[in-house]
Amino acid sequence: MDKNRIRFCSSRNNFIELGYWEIIMLGIFFLIQLNSIQAQINVVEKNLNHSKINHYSFLVGGHYYGNASNTTGLPVNTVLANLDLINADLYRFHVALGDVFLDVRNDISLYEKKFFSKIYTPFYIAVGNHDVSGSFFEDEIGKTSVQFTFGNDVHLILDTEKNDGSIEGDQLALLKRTCNSDCQNIFIYSHRPIWSEEDSEMKGLFKNNTTSTFGLNFQEDILPLIQSVNDSVNVFWMSGSLGGSAPASYFYHSSGNLHYIQTAVRGIKRDGLLQVSVDNGAVSFKPVSLTGQNLMSLESYNLAFWRDAHPLETFNPRLIKLYLINMFTHRYFWYGIVLTLLLFTVSLLILKRIRK
Repeated sequence: MDKNRIRFCSSRNNFIELGYWEIIMLGIFFLIQLNSIQAQINVVEKNLNHSKINHYSFLVGGHYYGNASNTTGLPVNTVLANLDLINADLYRFHVALGDVFLDVRNDISLYEKKFFSKIYTPFYIAVGNHDVSGSFFEDEIGKTSVQFTFGNDVHLILDTEKNDGSIEGDQLALLKRTCNSDCQNIFIYSHRPIWSEEDSEMKGLFKNNTTSTFGLNFQEDILPLIQSVNDSVNVFWMSGSLGGSAPASYFYHSSGNLHYIQTAVRGIKRDGLLQVSVDNGAVSFKPVSLTGQNLMSLESYNLAFWRDAHPLETFNPRLIKLYLINMFTHRYFWYGIVLTLLLFTVSLLILKRIRK
């Protein structure tokens, strides 16, 4: 063998020889390709065949902006400090359960530079109220309703900001197709836990959440669809809006083959993500701390835990000044002021005309 060439084993009993310059060029090409890879948001990999995959894992999390005191225009520090976890080779994709941004229009530029560009797996967002501003998300980022298959499982991203939390029209049709799929597991993702609003056991459990104004169609239209799924198929509905007074980063409740799950970060010590693993159809969960804390099993964060636990997040009066600054410097506040003045002026003009 030429001393300027190196012999590599490409497969069993097969060898290739490369020169030093060829190795250097391959290395440069690899680095260029690596730096050009970044997360595609709510884009289904249509060209890849995942049907024969029997073992895979993925990450789920929610509320990545943390809380209102984070005005950096970036995800909360506990998320940014764990990019190595998010990019771990174990995970095939990532699902964010809404409120990824504090203000999507203002934050998207920084997120693209400092967050999305550093994530190398497919990234799906089930939008929350902070992620939508008119049609901005759909116009600039991606679809808000997405279905994809992975292995023998079907995954469905829903937009619970549309129709005040009800699932209607195209989304309801997509849910019907999902429930009629020939699969081993069904994973449904949404920001709002719309499954809890009309449930007597869970109603009011997630305080300070965005809820429907005029009621929703979960009990009437959605639950019957899910209950029509074959008993051998597990349905996991994951949401990411726990509320500001949550006692933990996780919630779990099951009824037959239907499993309700919540997970969200808030920029505090208890923050964590959820690792989901599928092994020949069997699904398991592992809460993963973002701050090195010891966490219980997901199933431990059940109704009994939530009823007995004392809220960890209490109101801090020292933050009043910060909350006021955030309110007065946000464009929505001034939109409201302008609209109020406009309505007041119109009302005065109408009254003057009536008096005449």
